[in-house]
Amino acid sequence: MASGRGSPVRDKAEWLLRFAVMSLATPRDFRRLRLEAHRWLDPDGARRLEWGELRAVQAHLQGGLQALRQKQPWEHGVQGTHVLLPGAKGLHGPLSRRVETQGPSDRYVINAMDVLTEVGDRLRTCKRPGCGRAFIAVKRQEHCIDCAKAVQNARVASWRKRNAQRVRDLAHETYVRRKRREVGHRNLKIVRRPRKR
Repeated sequence: MASGRGSPVRDKAEWLLRFAVMSLATPRDFRRLRLEAHRWLDPDGARRLEWGELRAVQAHLQGGLQALRQKQPWEHGVQGTHVLLPGAKGLHGPLSRRVETQGPSDRYVINAMDVLTEVGDRLRTCKRPGCGRAFIAVKRQEHCIDCAKAVQNARVASWRKRNAQRVRDLAHETYVRRKRREVGHRNLKIVRRPRKR
């Protein structure tokens, strides 16, 4: 399972989830996206995917994530061979595995499924009504980044509304501290103007 921020598995999974919701209507950034997909999902593969193949991988990801949200299995049938590669020193070196498939896009999908499996219970769905985006959680995080910001902004706005006088007092204290620094008098008194109604 992926641990904290900056782990290779987490970085791959976050890229994968961004790729799943990215607009692929036009091949504007195709070259960059093709390189990223190859780097994250099939670094040992012989060739990079073409535009149509990349869109097919994205469609499989979207369908698979939707199935998982609905508590259904994500199935992807392929004809392939599971290969175990020896290390530099045979059995004394680290072994690595690879799946050889007839279509290269199948290998991308299988690797994507493996990445999401490694993330474990950190893969979650945003609980904000109307969102439902998949994201990689930090600790007990319940919302995707965009919704977490919106929820926090709503909390702050609500607190500021309930505590209007405290907000004004804090703003005045900050102003007084700044003016004391600018003028160079630690005991500078600044009288508050009466509030207009």
